[in-house]
Amino acid sequence: MNSTEFHRNILLVLILLTFSLSYSQAQSDTVRIGEMLQRAEVLRTTNPDSAIGLAIQALNIIDGSDNKELMVRVEHTLGNCYYSRNDFELALSHLKKSLQLATEEGRKFWVAMNLNRIGNVYQLKSDYGSALQAYTEALNINRSIDNKSQLARTLVNIGTVYSITGSYKEAIENMLKALETYEQAKDYEGIAWASLSISRLFSRIDLYEKALQYAESSLTHYRQLSNINGVTLAKTELANIYYHLGMYPKAKEMATDVLATNQQNQNIYGQAANHLLLGIINFELGDYTSAKSNLLTSLELKRQVNDSIDLAKLSRYLGEVNLKSGNVAAGLESLEQAMRIAQRQRVLTDQRDIFLSLSQAYRLRGDYKKSLDYFTRYSAVKDSINASQIARMEMQYDFDKREREQELISRQREAIQQAKLERQRMLTLFISIALLLAVALAGVIFYFYRNKKKINALLVAQNQEILRQKEEIEAQKEEIESQRDLAERQRDQIAGQQKQITDSIRYASRIQSAVMPRTDTLATFLTDYFIYFQPKNIVSGDFFWVTRLNDGRIAIAVADCTGHGVPGAFMSILGITLLKEIIAYQQVNTAGDLLDKLRQMVIAALNQSGQVQDSHDGMDMGLLVVDAKGRKAEYAGAYMPLLVSRNSELPEVSAGVQPETANGWSIYEIKGDKMPVGYHLAGERPFTTHRFDLLSNDTFYLMSDGYTDQFGGALNQKLMMVNFKKNLLGLQTLSLSRQNEELQKQLIEFQGTQKQVDDILVMGFRL
Repeated sequence: MNSTEFHRNILLVLILLTFSLSYSQAQSDTVRIGEMLQRAEVLRTTNPDSAIGLAIQALNIIDGSDNKELMVRVEHTLGNCYYSRNDFELALSHLKKSLQLATEEGRKFWVAMNLNRIGNVYQLKSDYGSALQAYTEALNINRSIDNKSQLARTLVNIGTVYSITGSYKEAIENMLKALETYEQAKDYEGIAWASLSISRLFSRIDLYEKALQYAESSLTHYRQLSNINGVTLAKTELANIYYHLGMYPKAKEMATDVLATNQQNQNIYGQAANHLLLGIINFELGDYTSAKSNLLTSLELKRQVNDSIDLAKLSRYLGEVNLKSGNVAAGLESLEQAMRIAQRQRVLTDQRDIFLSLSQAYRLRGDYKKSLDYFTRYSAVKDSINASQIARMEMQYDFDKREREQELISRQREAIQQAKLERQRMLTLFISIALLLAVALAGVIFYFYRNKKKINALLVAQNQEILRQKEEIEAQKEEIESQRDLAERQRDQIAGQQKQITDSIRYASRIQSAVMPRTDTLATFLTDYFIYFQPKNIVSGDFFWVTRLNDGRIAIAVADCTGHGVPGAFMSILGITLLKEIIAYQQVNTAGDLLDKLRQMVIAALNQSGQVQDSHDGMDMGLLVVDAKGRKAEYAGAYMPLLVSRNSELPEVSAGVQPETANGWSIYEIKGDKMPVGYHLAGERPFTTHRFDLLSNDTFYLMSDGYTDQFGGALNQKLMMVNFKKNLLGLQTLSLSRQNEELQKQLIEFQGTQKQVDDILVMGFRL
């Protein structure tokens, strides 16, 4: 071997050694970072500063690495740690970085986890609109990946936002769905968390007996799981409930016990909440000195960790203590500060209590006008908190949960009753046979009458007994026949009432059909068309509408109103009436402008203002406005898409729409806005107007969701829009009337024995 070859071999060995060391170092770093992140998660609730230090070390190690998945975890954990320290802006910064990386990598699980925590941050910042938006996005993702545990946790978060903002109906709906999901998955920690959240909701609306039931259930589950933090949270809630039930000694004892646990664990947030409750209890017991000491301690602890939860309540009780101590000016100042906090956080129950305290304070000051004004505000807020509907929904949940058990019991009772009837039939048969034998025996007795005179009296007595039994049987028979006649009369009466109701609804169906466009009207505006219209319950919440605007353009619409049957029919007639009114009296510029005007009139007609007691009805709608002469079209939709079928060789309908293509045809889906024609939590954003050119032989399809939401098939799943478009692509060579026949046939075959779930309306047409 010469010197050149020797040096070459030495260089190769060094390269291999360097690569091996780099790989081993990368593997070691990954394990080390994983351990640091686990340790940070453990420390973040008790020592967030140490947890942040660990997470930052992990970030420095992985910075610049190509391991995107690990980077997602590191950024998420660091955001979590800042969240635990109430550094909300830093928490949002790192959580959003993790969210962006997870989105780019297609890690839906981590996308949902980040959205949930971002929602938590916005919630603690009292930005409930942003929190609800983040939770809703997380909910949709968890549904798509079928993550039951995170789905239920997101439902609890959404319910908590609704609870804080006073939307109690929506709050209990989401929380009960979460509890049911946890129960189906047998996730006992989730059951405990959902039960605790429901307990807090009932406490918020003063239903403390129900709150006690769920809090005790939560405590039992947490104890079985040996979850110390969960036990502490449940005990804290129980102490609060005992206080509201007037059980002050028991509430004080439990709050003191929990305070000791939180001091041992260095849980500043928990200590602040415990001192607040002890201050309130001491206030109610008349110990104003201890009450003020506890309240000021709670305020100082909250300031240390930037904790804004229950600040309004704390300031209210500080004001009450000052009033009781004779310092009216300081008391009013604290109460006014409490009101500003409660209004900023939009917590109705706190606003209600502060209005009452302000009313009493101004009465002590002698300002009866302001006292009356605040008492009037207190009454208005109190009336708006409707707890009865929540209680009914919770009881309905219990009823639904036990309904299957009752059905089983009912079947058992029916089996027992059937067995009794069978025994009675056998007894009747036996008695009949016995009666025949008795008659035969009487004949024999009569034959031997002269020879058996001594036993004749005994035989006669037996015969009389048998006759008596016969009379009893006949009486029972008459009673049974009487009951049968009564049942038949009741059946006939019910059938008559049902016929009257059905006839009324059928007549309403004729009225509904009369207000929709007739065949000759449709033929005036459309070159060719079909309408597949199949209500679920005689009358429908779906309707279609075609008319000519004042400037000569043609408007074609399909709508899906809230509900089906009679309620949906009322909404459909209201929708048609308002559309006609807009066309007759208002100037319509674009398709989106028409939907905006219709939404304003629906909100006005239903008196919707976003209050809990308001109607939340509205409608989904697809609206196509066509300039036939200029060959231009506009589309605006409320949750509803427009499908456009076009030869694949022709220009695209819209550059931003990716079509489904097969057999030389393309179907473009122009989606509507994700908001209804009616009141929406997100506000009244203008509807988007999509514009495109018309080409010859373009075919348009407008439809409600009744067709695509139908269950069926081998797996009993929804048909879905993607399958509907594939079916349409196979029908493009057929006439529209044949397409209608095939669509109906395909749905019937897909549906099988399943019930129709909603009104069905599909409208296909050419211009």
